[in-house]
Amino acid sequence: MNVFKSLGKLIWGDSSNPELVQISSGQFYIYKSTGVRQRTRECIYIDSMATIRRTSQPFQFVLAISRVFEEGEETLQEEEQELEDEKIFLIDAGMRFKKGVSTGATAFTWQGLSSEDAGVEYEFVCDDETTVFTANNFEITMYQCMYERKHQKSHFSAEEEDILKFQISSGANDSTSPSTSHSAASSKTTAKGASKYPIKKEQREPAVKAEERDQGIEKPALRDIPTTYDGVAETVGELNLFDPRTNLFMAQADKVRCQLLRTAKYTYWLVVLDSAGKQQLAQPLEPRMNPVFSSTHRSFIWNYFDEQHNVFSWLIRFPTEAALSEFQGVFGECMYEALNQQAWAKVSSEDQEYMIKTYQDDVDMTEDEAREEEVEDEGSEENSDGEYDEDEYDEDDDEEEEEEQDGFKQDTARNSQLAVGFKDRSFVVRGNKIGVFKHTDRDGLDFATTIKNISNSKGREIKPTRVVLHEQDRSMVMLDPEDLNTAYKMDLEYGKIVEEWNMPGTSGVLNLIGDSKYSHLTDNKTMVGHSHNAMFRVDPRLSGSKIAQTELKQYAKGNDFTCLTTTDNGSVAMAGSKGEIKLFNVIGKNAKTALPGMGDPIIGIDVTGNGRYIIATCKTYLMLIDVLNSENKKLGFDASFPAKGKPKCIKLHLKPEHVAAMKQAVSFTPARFNTGVNEEEKTIVTSTGPYVITWNFRRVKNGHYEYQMKQYADDVVADNFKFGQDRQIVVALPHDVTAFSKRNMTSPAETLKAPRNK
Repeated sequence: MNVFKSLGKLIWGDSSNPELVQISSGQFYIYKSTGVRQRTRECIYIDSMATIRRTSQPFQFVLAISRVFEEGEETLQEEEQELEDEKIFLIDAGMRFKKGVSTGATAFTWQGLSSEDAGVEYEFVCDDETTVFTANNFEITMYQCMYERKHQKSHFSAEEEDILKFQISSGANDSTSPSTSHSAASSKTTAKGASKYPIKKEQREPAVKAEERDQGIEKPALRDIPTTYDGVAETVGELNLFDPRTNLFMAQADKVRCQLLRTAKYTYWLVVLDSAGKQQLAQPLEPRMNPVFSSTHRSFIWNYFDEQHNVFSWLIRFPTEAALSEFQGVFGECMYEALNQQAWAKVSSEDQEYMIKTYQDDVDMTEDEAREEEVEDEGSEENSDGEYDEDEYDEDDDEEEEEEQDGFKQDTARNSQLAVGFKDRSFVVRGNKIGVFKHTDRDGLDFATTIKNISNSKGREIKPTRVVLHEQDRSMVMLDPEDLNTAYKMDLEYGKIVEEWNMPGTSGVLNLIGDSKYSHLTDNKTMVGHSHNAMFRVDPRLSGSKIAQTELKQYAKGNDFTCLTTTDNGSVAMAGSKGEIKLFNVIGKNAKTALPGMGDPIIGIDVTGNGRYIIATCKTYLMLIDVLNSENKKLGFDASFPAKGKPKCIKLHLKPEHVAAMKQAVSFTPARFNTGVNEEEKTIVTSTGPYVITWNFRRVKNGHYEYQMKQYADDVVADNFKFGQDRQIVVALPHDVTAFSKRNMTSPAETLKAPRNK
């Protein structure tokens, strides 16, 4: 992976624009020699900008430092002594350009090449608002310009080490450099010959005292490091391993070398060596690593799975925020290539920017703050979790109902689907049966009845893979895995399939939903469906095929659609196997907005009623996207975003140390908002393994991503809110159905310490 080339695509793309890259604010200084080993420093421009520009000559560029005037300052300038408003420097390797630190801020220094600059050094000190990404782009572009001037040809054909020669010769890697992360390629480097970098490490207190280390903490077995690879990046830091017994990260090595290696095309490894070159860990980059970057703590935390599927949580603390940011950027590119099996450089600059924003870390919040911010609805005073208890029915239910209930609970088949009605019923699919449960006044569930022996008109048994409530909960539409060209409508009052909808020509229907978010509250007949590469409207009133041909569109096969959702007004969000999301305002037309994916399949998608927020579920994380364009106040369903104005995608994930305490990989069920007509979305719910997880939606929108948990004795199959509020959550377990109050959710630390609930 050539990081310089991928960055260059963003900067060099528009040949008509003379300006390649710019730092908009900083201070400009000059250093003059006044004697042996003595220099004076003078500020030339208090406020200035630095710009790298093309010239009229091919392969020749200049560095321009321009004075920035505040309002009224131009007039004052005329009354004082004259001072040129811009200083121009020809970019050449001889200027000894390098990046460093001045009073804690990123600074660039260089020498002029003219005779009047003899013995003079210049410095541009970036303002605090200058991002690490911008400073890095500026530095890299300087070296690319030097390459083109020296070789009189485009740098795009150069190898990365050819560009790096200008960085090394200029002294940018000496001990004064603030950067502790370097992109470097070394062809066919072996583990024994891995290059070392002169990296300066800040002094700080270790996470745990030395005498407390390695006292019984379990460590994963080491993997063999690939012996042939290309070096991509390396940085230094402090290595820590999470100890579930103490709920703390325990320091393992004060100074380690954290390396990213390319072992094959689109295959990358993370390797950590101690200062003596001894391996601490090695693992391939994969989605279940669950990487988390925190600028607040200058840390990178991730999960490690050994060959026995045991899970551990590692942490590397970086010496500077700049080192973390640079490593994070390269890690994101490597992870993208590993997931998508395509080069990062082939991604458009707009999509690259969208993905870079997605990898930005969250705002940390303590568990106490999260608890204080949790807002409960009025009327949720009860302490009971409302769980289904078989014993409570002995006195109230008649003998026949009790036998039927026991028969459903003791069935050897497992629950597979959950549908929560808007009235007072929830439905659970188990094999070719459907269990019906009634919501009680105390927010619990009572068993009502069982719909048995689901079969089609020919008597063939049906085990539904998708079920959707329809026509004011009087009907349920279901899909049969044995016949993906047919949907079945069941009358829930009679418990029988009454209609079979033929849907040919789609290569298999994967999902059907109401054609608006709350259409199931009405008598509306039509629905929206999709296959791997088609979207269409289904109208059961049509004769023959139930697909409305005027609202059917086949898309390119590469789309590979996986799920869809609708808004109040019928707009559609469609997701795919590579994580991409497409927004439609009309069925059967092209998407108004296409959002790129990170490479992981989306297995579930939901949207707020007004269409502003989308929550998409991947196996190990959720993606929350605000699709309102702040400039024109239009949603992405109705108008495309500008090329450089795609919305920010927030990744919601479990902390790696919590995953380590859970002792299993994350595998989320489709996440959902709470629902209800005129009911504001307040909470997001999903589950993984035996844990139900909720996020406070209001807090998430404000940048705080803490979550709460509840643990069961068995894995959760499906979960959803009771309709009309977020107070009660309905949960389907493999052999049971239950409901509980959201008030019984606790912090991860409390949940993971407590014994499993029954």
